[in-house]
Amino acid sequence: MSAISITAILQAKPGKEQLLYQELVKAVAPSRSEEGCIKYVLHQSIENNAVFVFYEIWKDEESINLHIETDHYKQYRRNIEDLIESRQVYRLQEVN
Repeated sequence: MSAISITAILQAKPGKEQLLYQELVKAVAPSRSEEGCIKYVLHQSIENNAVFVFYEIWKDEESINLHIETDHYKQYRRNIEDLIESRQVYRLQEVN
């Protein structure tokens, strides 16, 4: 099976942009250090500073499942719960 890419788009509630940014940044280093993580990058929209995008590449489904069971991921999800207006996650596979 080929690697799985994930694009997660999060929008902060009005006035919560900086707090969300601070929480998202905390997730980067521990996620990158996980076995099975190929790429884990956080972006912020140039047009709308309330929009953040994680671009991730994971070795396989098992790596993703292990990631979402880590303590740091669970803590990140709890910490952002009241900060986000919306969250969209796309699981992708390369087609060419």
